[in-house]
Amino acid sequence: MSASTKNSSSTSSLALAVVFAVLPVVYYQVLAAKRRKKKEEYQTLSSIVNNSSDGKIKPPFPQTIRDMLSKARLAYLSTVDLDACSSHLSLMRFTYLHHPTDGEIVIMSTSMNTKKFLMLQKQEGVAMLVHDFQKDSQGDGGDGGQYSITLNGDCRIVQDPQKAKEYQQAHLQHNPDYPQFIVGDGIAILCIDVSSARICNIHDQVIKWDKFSAAATAAGGGEPAYSS
Repeated sequence: MSASTKNSSSTSSLALAVVFAVLPVVYYQVLAAKRRKKKEEYQTLSSIVNNSSDGKIKPPFPQTIRDMLSKARLAYLSTVDLDACSSHLSLMRFTYLHHPTDGEIVIMSTSMNTKKFLMLQKQEGVAMLVHDFQKDSQGDGGDGGQYSITLNGDCRIVQDPQKAKEYQQAHLQHNPDYPQFIVGDGIAILCIDVSSARICNIHDQVIKWDKFSAAATAAGGGEPAYSS
């Protein structure tokens, strides 16, 4: 073997050795960078939670949800009967509020002498369906709608008398023709903190939104996050 061939072989071997030596270093640097990014995202979300008044993440709703909740008054509320292992569906009057301290919330009211109220004392998770189909001048009955929206979240029974009164007044103002469901003895005020939503249009196209993705996006200066 000539000297030049030996030198070339030695150079190739050295190059391979350098590559194999460097690759693990690069790999662990990339891995460390990914871990740092995840840690920063977690710290960002934790900061958002810790800086909110009640420890809940309060990112902005997409405009489609805001518009729908602002115009509508009726929704279907789904709760779970844990004892019977079945679901329970109720037609409810609701009010969407953009509260200065509680963020964007949904207010409802119910008689304490109902199955729904008994179930909400045992569990908080609910689903709520609202749509803009078949509207009339009262927002409840014609054609021409575009969306149905399913919202998931936690429904709490408002215990603070002052806050319950504030929510009750706003709810009555939005539903002035139905005081029998809002004001009186034995009426509980409910507050739903929305955590996720599925927006479906008349073409069966679905967009999903959730508070964690939206919070992370908002923290980075972007628009509310969506996924299809």
